[in-house]
Amino acid sequence: MGGCCFSKPLENVQPPQQSQNQLGGSKNDEVKNDGFINWPFTEFFLSDLTTATKNFSSDEIISENAEESSNVVYKCRLSENLGFVAVKRFKNTPWPDHEDFGEEAQEVGELKHKRLVKLLGYCCDEEERLLVAEFMPNDTLAKRLFHQKNQTMEWSMRLRVAYHIAEALEYCSSAGFAKYDNLSASTVLFDKDDDACLSCFGLVREIIDYDRRTTGSVNTGNVTYRFGTILLNLLTGVEIPPSHAPEMINGKDITDLMDPNLKGKFSKEEATVILNLASDCLQCTDRKSLITEELVATLEALQTKTQVPSSDMPEITKQQEEASSSSQQQ
Repeated sequence: MGGCCFSKPLENVQPPQQSQNQLGGSKNDEVKNDGFINWPFTEFFLSDLTTATKNFSSDEIISENAEESSNVVYKCRLSENLGFVAVKRFKNTPWPDHEDFGEEAQEVGELKHKRLVKLLGYCCDEEERLLVAEFMPNDTLAKRLFHQKNQTMEWSMRLRVAYHIAEALEYCSSAGFAKYDNLSASTVLFDKDDDACLSCFGLVREIIDYDRRTTGSVNTGNVTYRFGTILLNLLTGVEIPPSHAPEMINGKDITDLMDPNLKGKFSKEEATVILNLASDCLQCTDRKSLITEELVATLEALQTKTQVPSSDMPEITKQQEEASSSSQQQ
């Protein structure tokens, strides 16, 4: 085996039993998706991931616009007794030094929060760079908002999504991860309980010169700006190019912006709060995340009015779950 993959073969790797104290964080911040909660951060053999993805078969691809993207995500099983995972394979090598890649991946792997998808491990072998994470079974926010018009996401659920992703971003920022590549509705995933989680892949940053993509004083690649775009997605139900987000709300009344598929079933007061937060985020010029505890608290306050227990969610049918395999990205 070439490169730096020198971990034990997958069949010999067993998740150790760990206490909550060993996992880190408070009970409220523990990883919610417990399928791999005790899995040790692992450096995988390329041969194992090649086998699991059926030689990186196009049939196993679940990322959107894979041909145009700088990376591809596959759904696979590591072994018969384990659940599905998502494997991100970089088309272009963004880390010339495998140690830099491994160190950055391991730092992300140490993050544990119920609103953040868990990074299980990585692999680097010669020119190959791959990340392995939990698989989220219930689609992306992008697919639910933009491509399932016959299943409108209720207003209360949209508020919950905004709150959950703000929680994840605030946690990442407080843990020293204030930057996130390509934050969008496609990096918001839904777990088995239908709760929104932030993909961990964007925390392992590719080498991107954001300044080249910036026009004017606002950097459309920064985390806070991108979160503002997601808030607009939730209001309008429309996919919006980040650079066009400010002009979409300029001089608009909240009722003109709202997703018509909601058929008026939303609180104008709550929607105005979301719009004001989005406007503030879109004016952010800092490349780092400015998702603060105060912003999270503002969104949390909206949950008390229209809390949506998971038990009230419509059941995910087998057909819907299978369809979700075509929608995870980043």
